[in-house]
Amino acid sequence: MFKKYISYTLLALMIVAGTSCDSWLDQRPQNGVVKQDFWKTKEQVRSALMGAYASLNGSYRGYHLPERMFLWGELRGYMIAPSTGARDGDIQVVFGNIQSTNYIADWSGLYGTINLCNNVIDNGPGALETDETLKEEDLNNYVAEARALRALMYFYLVRTFGDVPLSIEAVDSDEDQLTIAKSSQAEVLEQIVIDLEMAEADIFEQHETPQASKGRMTRYAVNALQADVYLWMQNYEAAAEAADKVLAGPYALVTQENWMRALFVEGNSVESIFEIQYEAPQSNTFFDMFSTTRVTRFLAYPSVLEENFGFSIDRPEEVDLRSIDASLKSSGEIWKYIGVSETQRREPTDSYANWIVYRLADVMLMKAEALSQIGRGEEALEIVAEIRERGGAIQATEESPSPSSANDVIRYVLRERARELAFEGKWWFDLLRVSKMDDYANLDLMLDAAITNAPETNLSTILNQLRDTRSHYLPIYNVELNANPLLEQNPYYLK
Repeated sequence: MFKKYISYTLLALMIVAGTSCDSWLDQRPQNGVVKQDFWKTKEQVRSALMGAYASLNGSYRGYHLPERMFLWGELRGYMIAPSTGARDGDIQVVFGNIQSTNYIADWSGLYGTINLCNNVIDNGPGALETDETLKEEDLNNYVAEARALRALMYFYLVRTFGDVPLSIEAVDSDEDQLTIAKSSQAEVLEQIVIDLEMAEADIFEQHETPQASKGRMTRYAVNALQADVYLWMQNYEAAAEAADKVLAGPYALVTQENWMRALFVEGNSVESIFEIQYEAPQSNTFFDMFSTTRVTRFLAYPSVLEENFGFSIDRPEEVDLRSIDASLKSSGEIWKYIGVSETQRREPTDSYANWIVYRLADVMLMKAEALSQIGRGEEALEIVAEIRERGGAIQATEESPSPSSANDVIRYVLRERARELAFEGKWWFDLLRVSKMDDYANLDLMLDAAITNAPETNLSTILNQLRDTRSHYLPIYNVELNANPLLEQNPYYLK
């Protein structure tokens, strides 16, 4: 089984990546003999790749990447509120007091995964010379998976920090360069595009089991990521083309009545494209983050039901079927990751829900967003209508923008994304992507989100902060600045 195989690779992972944590990349190897001792067989190459996947769920070094994906993608979008169990770093972000000492700015886990991918890319091909049973097509696929996973890590980094160090060579010796300066966001995006194009050429469409095909990068996962990247780069023709490749794949929307259970309880559904996998004994962090049976870290703001899902106490029978008892409870408890049914919750010892990175509905709405900007607004609206029908959306949230009004259509798509993908680590990135179009022509979107839910005592400060577009990227963590003299703090945080 794929998940169990990952757990068997941790020893190899430790060998490949080392254990020291005194450099900016947190990836210094123990010594310089790893390379010649390790990359000999197909099993070792595969183990190294599985180790990269294992690093995503906290199996290695305890850095749960889905938690970071959630925080980076939601905390500044004002759909989630810090509750009684919130950490000080969570609260400071919500209050607009973001400093370089905040743990949320710690990117070390992503760079650890990047270096594991770099090792597969750089060192894996050498096994062809020492293992005659390693097929070239399998080796090419392993390298392609590593490129795709590296691209995903860098995509999170550039959307969160802007300019970041670009390291595409393996650190596997004490003599390797461990301190490098930041590259521009444009340069990092260019490398992401290159990695994805190369990965697309060699990666398998599907892997040996259905579970592996959901838990590892495939050609369709590459295409989903391409669509996302091209939207960020405002290359809408390319985004639509990449989305179409996914839509031609072996995916389908789950039925509405099975929406929560298939997607978030059972996982790896027919709609799923790529999920970070969890299985005992490696639990996720969701129960402690969202459940009200413990000291809750996050709740949904009360406005989410009314503003996003259109719920009104005057029309209690009209309920978006993705809202109450599905995405959240009327109390604000975030239900997607802790519920088993409408009424039953997971036990604390059974918190093994996967983290969905991409699913079909997400890609469909990406395509709608792209179509809205290339004169195909009517097709975009048809996609939104399909998602709404499957989701059980209510009339109160239905809109009728003119298909020829690109900006009205994209805003409607954005609001539907907020309903379909609520609390899936997408919202801040969605807000930022659409807000920054045409030199921040839609800045009012993130301002309105703050006006609705940001703490009133700090609202003026938060709005002024958001109007300075440099603040849309987090600061460089002070630990990294101290470890790497070539790093420079992001400009907004120098004042």
